[in-house]
This record gives sequence, structure tokens and C-alpha cells, in this order.
Amino acid sequence: MKAYITHLSRLSIVTLTMLLLMGLPAVAQRGSARTRINTSRLMEIKNVDVIYISPAMLQSVPKASLKIDGADAMSGIMDGITSIHIYTSSDRKAIQELRRTFAPITELRNADLEQLMYVKNEDGVVNLIGQLQGDNASELYMIVTGDDEYTVINFSGSFSRRQLEKAVTQDNSRRHKR
Repeated sequence: MKAYITHLSRLSIVTLTMLLLMGLPAVAQRGSARTRINTSRLMEIKNVDVIYISPAMLQSVPKASLKIDGADAMSGIMDGITSIHIYTSSDRKAIQELRRTFAPITELRNADLEQLMYVKNEDGVVNLIGQLQGDNASELYMIVTGDDEYTVINFSGSFSRRQLEKAVTQDNSRRHKR
């Protein structure tokens, strides 16, 4: 009987270990699903301009001055912003570094990223990509690519899917009226 219990205990431990190990990739995948970008090294790259606007600075700026083209839908998004980071360059080598750094975002590598808007015209390309968790975005990335310039504007905050859809729909309808 004792040998049976020992064998059963070993079998249980082996089974439990196998189940845990099989579950690790799923847990690791879920945990790593949130896209992270290491922008700290951009501070050291020559010819990359980095601008940070803190929550305190945003609170001191009148909300009316943050509205884009006076659009009510965009003001809802602007109200949700807690901080802004801007990374820009017109230097070819620095642009390559910016592209490499933000490749996980622009290539939509993870399930938490969604392209919200894409506009291409003679001046360049503008992408708006949201980092979504359910129906809320915690990060918005506006990536502006021109012939000789590359800019990424990272809006951190809390944005509902409804606010985002309203802003994108309003922006597209305004664009078609012109």
C-alpha cells in the first residue's frame, strides 16, 4: 500500500509539473501580449528630438487649446490624455533607428494593437494605432512618415473605443467634405 501511495504521489507530482509546464507558454503569451517599446535609448541617438509633456503640464494648458480643428469628438480624446511623448527626426540614420524602435507598433505584431486610421496623401502617411485592452486604449501612437521626416507621437491615457470610433468617423467625414 505504501509503495502504491508513493507511486501515486510521484505520478501526481509529474502530472502536476507537466500541466504547469504546458500552461506556462499560454501564461507567458498572455503576459507578453502587452506591447512594450523601449524608448529610453532614443534619448542617446544623435539627431532624434524627444519631447515629453507631463500630466502636470497638460493640466496647466487650457483644454480649449488642445482641441484639434475644434472637433468635439477629438476633444473627448484630448480629455483622456495623461502624457505625451514625441520622437522625431529628419536624419536618415536616426529615422532608421526610430523605425526599428517602433516596428512592433507599426507592424501590429501583438494582438493588443489595432490600426484605427490610415491616411496616405502626397505629403506622406499618417497611421493612428491604439494599444487596446478590451474596449479601452491605454496608448495611442500617431506615426507620421514623410519623404524626409519621421515622427511618432505617443499619447498615454485612457480612451474608450467609442471615443476613438467617434473621432475617426468624424475625421474621415470631415476629410471627404473638403
